[in-house]
Amino acid sequence: MEAKDLHTRLQEIAEELRAMASNGLHFGHDEYDIARYHQVMKLAAEIMALTDTRPAEEIERIYSGHIDVYTPKVGATAVIFDAESRILLIQRRDNGMWALPGGWADVGESPSETAVREAFEETGLQVKAVRLLGVYDSRKSGSRNPHHVYLIVFLCEIIGGALSTSNETTDYGYFAENELPAVIHPGSNLRIGDAFRYQRSEDDGPFFQ
Repeated sequence: MEAKDLHTRLQEIAEELRAMASNGLHFGHDEYDIARYHQVMKLAAEIMALTDTRPAEEIERIYSGHIDVYTPKVGATAVIFDAESRILLIQRRDNGMWALPGGWADVGESPSETAVREAFEETGLQVKAVRLLGVYDSRKSGSRNPHHVYLIVFLCEIIGGALSTSNETTDYGYFAENELPAVIHPGSNLRIGDAFRYQRSEDDGPFFQ
């Protein structure tokens, strides 16, 4: 197993153990089970610390401060094409990789509203969501996010604004399918490829996993 694959798998195991412990502590009543779930939470933190710069104790404190029913996180992404059928990508400030504009959903907004908001925050463009393109599972689409994520992708149309960078991005650009940047954020390749297939009328239904 390659180092980066081991890194990803350790994060996945830690996340699953955290979910198991959090759900058990949320619903559990038996004192012996509670003690076991606390131990599972500790082990989850120790495993995550193997892939993180933070010590296990700090991660465990964070985990223990969020005891609830633990489910996958939700994010949304905007697919925007120009008149030449080129796709808009942003360069992320945190790692320098290129990706579709998008991010975490906020409580109180719908998935399409998340895509619209994130597009504006990361590109300066005002858009409207016009079609659901797909629902992607981070673990099945090549993402290396430590969280298990459901990412909802929308085709969007520009209705205003002007392209600009932000505190989350360092660059932006429209790209043809055969001219994509060399370094694309893990998991984005599948979503970008599916978007181009839809644009070419080769795929008429939302993708799901």
